[in-house]
Amino acid sequence: MNKFLAAICILFIIFVTGVIEADDVFEYKNAISVSGMSSDEEVTANPEAKNPDQEVVPVLEMVLVDTEIVNGNKVETYREYEVYRNEANEVIKKVPTDNYEYLEYWR
Repeated sequence: MNKFLAAICILFIIFVTGVIEADDVFEYKNAISVSGMSSDEEVTANPEAKNPDQEVVPVLEMVLVDTEIVNGNKVETYREYEVYRNEANEVIKKVPTDNYEYLEYWR
């Protein structure tokens, strides 16, 4: 009988704790700010509005930078670039990255 009463008391304590915590969550759900800004400072963005910057997606391209002879072999150096193109496939911006690749051709 004592084990049954102890189990009922534990379940009652868990239930009361859950109700109290749930009440706090519902009370403060609108006050939670992920960005650290108050709701007055936050800006709402319209996701359906077309922003020209969002339409431009960079493409990574390797560009031949240098060709030299090392130990009798031809070595080509390629550098990676982020190439931004518009809808007409015209290059808007070309940004070099720090990635290089080297191809060695034996003679």
